[in-house]
Amino acid sequence: MLFTLKSFKAKPVVHELSWAKMIRYVALMGIMFSPFLFIYMDHHRLSIDLGGGDCKWTESFPLPLDSEPFGTLVASYPGGGMRVTWQQIEGLTGITVGDDYQFSGPRVGIIKTQYPHYEGIWSYGATLNQTILVVRNPRWAIPSFHNILSEVNYGQDVGEVSQHLNDLFTKRAPVGDWIKWRDLKFETEIDLWAWHIDYYMEQGSKYWTDLDFDRVGEKPFHFLTDEEKPWPKDIHCINDIDCFPKALISYEKLRKHDTGPGELSKIANAVRDKKEMTVISDEAIGCVWFETFIHAKAPNNDNRDHHGNAKEAYHFTIDQMQIITNKLQFMKDKYSSGEWENNAVAQDLVLAFDDYIAEVGEELLYLQANPPPTPAPNAAYNDELVSWYETVGAGNRYARDKVRQMNGYWPLVANLYNETA
Repeated sequence: MLFTLKSFKAKPVVHELSWAKMIRYVALMGIMFSPFLFIYMDHHRLSIDLGGGDCKWTESFPLPLDSEPFGTLVASYPGGGMRVTWQQIEGLTGITVGDDYQFSGPRVGIIKTQYPHYEGIWSYGATLNQTILVVRNPRWAIPSFHNILSEVNYGQDVGEVSQHLNDLFTKRAPVGDWIKWRDLKFETEIDLWAWHIDYYMEQGSKYWTDLDFDRVGEKPFHFLTDEEKPWPKDIHCINDIDCFPKALISYEKLRKHDTGPGELSKIANAVRDKKEMTVISDEAIGCVWFETFIHAKAPNNDNRDHHGNAKEAYHFTIDQMQIITNKLQFMKDKYSSGEWENNAVAQDLVLAFDDYIAEVGEELLYLQANPPPTPAPNAAYNDELVSWYETVGAGNRYARDKVRQMNGYWPLVANLYNETA
């Protein structure tokens, strides 16, 4: 039995198809389930529990403007699987998930962000109460982040990015651009991937300096070093919200049919019984998970498979893969010991790291056995990368000419440029 757009249109009763029956169909056909066999058709809908593990799909909506819900922040590194996560949350709760860049003041109940990464902003003040953290293997999260940058033409502000919103999740970057960006930004991004996790686990570990308002660590600023520890705490995690995650969600597990409903249940447990939060019953979560992959309208990372290169075309060098391995092992060791040893969220992290270490290790062994050609030495390579990045509109955010135009800010930083205000 092959499910197609045509069959869904001809038989709308599939909206109420038993989750258990669907699994049996898949098992009988010997098909390895993938949500991408299905073509999504309409907007996110609030799922109605029909009993017996079945559900019906209905539309989700924002909370009323006068709502005062218990608020949840859902955070991930950019490219870390947020699109699939918020689609699943909307199916689970029937509540439209808000965005940090589109937050306009009212309490919306659930907000997604990449903060403290420089691609996120803290626009929601103290309107939220708890945090859910989403993680993804950096081997895939970092290239996915670059695809987003490429799709928005490396825009740095809302005006630039807004011109390319319809291009998001449509095609992967040219491989040549990926290699340039990778070689210029890799060491920074692998640190930011890890620091993003540390920020929430350590309740606001602040790796940037106060005057670095974009949190990019570019000259004349720098990211804090190990020698400068203990790092200060971000004021937001002191005054605005409990930053420690109530649940740790593995993007990879959320995607798989055998583990996805379990990951979604962790989200359900974090928001169930909270003020003005609606959550479907546990027995219908499997149905919700499945139906969301059918009906979620907004494109996600898999839509890029229809245009251009497959994700496997975006490689790291052997040295970079070794750095990823070392970082993952460091993070595993950190969250396996000491105060984290008996912490349930930390142990979920460790399980994810184990999976990532195995996956990256397998690829690294293959690269070591089949090394790619080594480029000829080029002493000017890094300068060429910097020049390229400036031509695509994403140069140093703190270039002297830019900062001098910031009248209230320039006097605070002029000395860092060897100038006086």
